[in-house]
Amino acid sequence: MCSAAHAWVGLGRIVYVASAEQISGWRAAAGAVASAVAVLPITAVVPGLPVEGPVDELVPEVRALIERAVGSI
Repeated sequence: MCSAAHAWVGLGRIVYVASAEQISGWRAAAGAVASAVAVLPITAVVPGLPVEGPVDELVPEVRALIERAVGSI
């Protein structure tokens, strides 16, 4: 997610399903190489912006997509 761009254009509240930390862990567990992107919480990138997440009921679906994507690399 590009939370910085989201904040720059003034879109307001950010709602996310899975955190960068969760995604990084899933990728590592699936054998992917480490990402070139730093794993930062949204609040570290855009302090003061309202943030909601993760959305627990959707996490399994996103995890499955991440694992499938890693498997196709």
